Amino acid sequence: MTLIGLFALGKGFTAAVQAAPEGFDKGRDLYNSAGSCVACHMADGKGQPGSIPALAGSDWLDDPNRTIAIVLRGLAGPVTVNGKQFYSAMPPQLLFGDDQLALMITYVNNGWGNEGPAVTTEQVKEARATLPMAVYTPHAMLKAFPFPKNKQKANGTFKPDFDDVLTTVTVPIVYRTFMPGASPAAFAVALPGNQYYCWDAGECRLRYSWTKGGFIRGNRIHWSSNGQPVAEFNGFPYYRARSSLLKPEDYQDLAKTNLKTPFYDTTEALDFPIRISEEDELPSFRGYRLIGGYPEFRYQVGQCEIRELIKSSEDHSGIVRSFTVSPAVPITFRLTPDENASITASAGSIEEDGTLQLKAHEAAAFQITILEKYPAVPATTTTKGGNQ
Repeated sequence: MTLIGLFALGKGFTAAVQAAPEGFDKGRDLYNSAGSCVACHMADGKGQPGSIPALAGSDWLDDPNRTIAIVLRGLAGPVTVNGKQFYSAMPPQLLFGDDQLALMITYVNNGWGNEGPAVTTEQVKEARATLPMAVYTPHAMLKAFPFPKNKQKANGTFKPDFDDVLTTVTVPIVYRTFMPGASPAAFAVALPGNQYYCWDAGECRLRYSWTKGGFIRGNRIHWSSNGQPVAEFNGFPYYRARSSLLKPEDYQDLAKTNLKTPFYDTTEALDFPIRISEEDELPSFRGYRLIGGYPEFRYQVGQCEIRELIKSSEDHSGIVRSFTVSPAVPITFRLTPDENASITASAGSIEEDGTLQLKAHEAAAFQITILEKYPAVPATTTTKGGNQ
């Protein structure tokens, strides 16, 4: 809300504050609901440094039509927000109706000190019916909804014309992007030692991990808005988490980007691997934070909050998944046996079918280590990376 005046009363002052637009409180509730904007942009609107741009004070909120287009169609590719570059993707928000999106955008336009206009249901409805059916790149978005001339230079975008597959990773790299075999809300993460994984925020689960072939290709083809948003990678996963619709034989298609229909598994976590007694709810994503550059994912199952932090193993031959569960309760973790990986746990014992039973005190904090049985020969060319 905006301070619009100071009025003298005797020796003191009273601030007159502009009333919040109609629907502001409802928009705030929708923004902060499970699986909504708050998961990435955070409750304070500040986003995730180096990964997700801030909404609070964002210079991209000057045109409500542009904002509506981003929300409805998504935005994928390198983008400059408030003078900082981000290399991530925002999926289209397809789960909300026109009235809900109007309320959320109105809240964003007026929250955290922003001073934007209210957005109506009719505006969103018209945009949904008339906008091109494709994910926008920043270049395409600003061509359709340009900045004023005095802002164009400061907010210029760039189009990568190279294949930026990394050969040696020295610091964690986090891409919020579209990954094959995952819901649209996926993360691709590269770890020091050339370990890579896909984590699905839509379903709160690790999808797969790989090392051979390099990280995803973040090139011009991938970031184009030609209906081919799925990232490509040359490797083959050595670990593939169990999923009801994604069968082992389907993984030969993981790297394809030219599919008419993106290769997504949208099971909505019906077979979520962590089972908590007396809790039948599906998990809900609560966001993530960077710890030393590594993303720690937070998700809720009933009354329990689970935090998951993934790093390379000490010898860089696999990944180590560190979990904390609060409050501590007994859990059943259904891992997926894989002939290409060995799986161990810091507590309990893993049965042949991949089931891990943990008592409450064991589940409070535990680790699962997944190592590749047949590691690749280390690469010799060094290309440094960082949070994009």
